[in-house]
Amino acid sequence: MKYFKKILLFILLLCSLITKEQIITGTNLVNNPSFEQYYSCPDYSSELNKCKYWWGISTEYFNSCALPGEVSVPSNFIGFQYANTGNAYAGFILYAILATQHIDYREAIKTQLSDSLIANKRYCNNFYISLADSAIVLNYPVLLDSIGMLFTNNQVQDNSSPIISNGIKVQNNIFNLDTVNWLKISNSFIANGGEQYLTIGNFDNIINYSSTTTYVYVDDVSVCECSFKFSLGNDTTLCVGENLILNPNMPNATYTWQDSSHTSTYTVTHEGTYWVRAYFADYNITTTDTINVSYINCDTVEKIIPDIYIPNSFTPNGDGLNDVFNIKTVYEFSAFKLSVFGRWGEMVFESDDINKGWDGTYKGKPVPLGVYIFQLTATIKDTGEQRKITGRVTVVR
Repeated sequence: MKYFKKILLFILLLCSLITKEQIITGTNLVNNPSFEQYYSCPDYSSELNKCKYWWGISTEYFNSCALPGEVSVPSNFIGFQYANTGNAYAGFILYAILATQHIDYREAIKTQLSDSLIANKRYCNNFYISLADSAIVLNYPVLLDSIGMLFTNNQVQDNSSPIISNGIKVQNNIFNLDTVNWLKISNSFIANGGEQYLTIGNFDNIINYSSTTTYVYVDDVSVCECSFKFSLGNDTTLCVGENLILNPNMPNATYTWQDSSHTSTYTVTHEGTYWVRAYFADYNITTTDTINVSYINCDTVEKIIPDIYIPNSFTPNGDGLNDVFNIKTVYEFSAFKLSVFGRWGEMVFESDDINKGWDGTYKGKPVPLGVYIFQLTATIKDTGEQRKITGRVTVVR
């Protein structure tokens, strides 16, 4: 097989010269993603099975541990290329065809994932490829325009026929492929559930017959659970004069805000509806989120007795601003009790500690927006003066 392959590559290249045609968020489920681990150093072509966890009929394993010239790194029988990471990579014929014989020949590399994919989860897949020197066809180095990943529940059969199989197919164009650089291929998909085998190759079922060949190197393969969702936070109410910084905090995203600005964060200074669109170029995915912000005058307080202040509203929305209803005073109390009641008279909060205010919850859950009744009973330590005060406080979010 290895001798047939070398002859095939030469014939296909010769025919081509004649015709002149041409992106996480989880654990990588790919074992040995950079092809560094091996059972033994490769000696000849068609020995990908010497690389741990990988296989594929007539596919190559290139490693710097091999003797120079055949399947070594960087120099080997098909070209010259350093590894994208470490000292090794895989290689295979992505597509080859003889127009006169209509032979559609393809190879693929395969592996079993460390765990099965979970239904309805999004996964991001990445790998790097480079075009082998001997695959150059004059000024048209690549006729084939795509490479992809195929995820299946069962192992794909080893053969040199086009792999048109049931499963999840994720294709990418490779128009920018060259023999010098490693091109990062990124995409994402939603799993059906149960997929545990990965095949890298070409899965196009429509091919225009032309005399050409495309041989690629592959390195650094990853399949990870990922998500592009983000949140600007819950709708919120701020005190007049306060600012709120909106931060989507999504790496490698390009932002567009409601006012067409493109900053990574946005500072809110007045009420309104704010939204941002995040674009992830590696995966060609766009996601958005919206937040409504309103303002109230939090400086309006009721002065009940000298130097005892009770706010008439607060905003328990978790933004760290005006989240708690509490009493402010310069006095020290010898006795203190604060109770808050709902519209039906049920007590939703009680405290005998002036430093412990109401966070707007009842039995661990946020209370509805609205007006609540409070009752304060306090004794000023220095004077012994007792006060019992009843009033209203508004919960705003």
